[in-house]
Formats: sequence, structure tokens, C-alpha cells
Amino acid sequence: MSEEQKVPSKEEVLSFLAEQIEVKSKQYELQELNTKLAVARAEELKALQFIGTLTNPQSSAPQGVPYNLTQEDLDNNPELVEAGLQVGDEVLRSEEPAPAPKSRNLKK
Repeated sequence: MSEEQKVPSKEEVLSFLAEQIEVKSKQYELQELNTKLAVARAEELKALQFIGTLTNPQSSAPQGVPYNLTQEDLDNNPELVEAGLQVGDEVLRSEEPAPAPKSRNLKK
């Protein structure tokens, strides 16, 4: 014969619920603290990035090689003329142009 299950008393149920409320309250507090910590870390990273930009402005400067525009450049690139650039204006090129290939005489 199996033992009948004991029905909890009103006091036991209230005690269990009070304990659960306390646990859930602490979980909620922990979640709030974790959220505040994440926001604080994000703000710290943002501030460090700003300070880094202020103290090392060269890192944000455009990279390139100075180049003086020629008439040929303007003829081949009408968008330069539309931008208001003229012969002799200095611009930054992303890299040095590759030298023209040398012609070779191949022997058979």
C-alpha cells in the first residue's frame, strides 16, 4: 500500500512563496547590476576610443601618397573636373602607380 501524499499546510505554502519572492528579488537585483555594468563598460570603451583619437590624430588621417594632378588625369576622369579640381592640385592617391612594364625582345 502506498503512503498518501501529505498536503502542505497554509503556513508551509506561505513560507515557500515568501522564500521564492526573496530569491526572485535577488535575481532581479543581480540582473539590474549586470545591466548597469554592461552600460558602464560600453561608456568606458567609448571614452577610451575618444581619448585615443585625441591623443593619436594621425591614425584617423587619410592614408595616401601626395600626387599633383595633370591635364591627362582630368581628361581621363571627368569626375575630378566636376569636383572642382584643376591641373596642379595636390591629391592623395592610395598607392604609388605601378611602373609601366618594360618591353622585352623574346628569342625563339
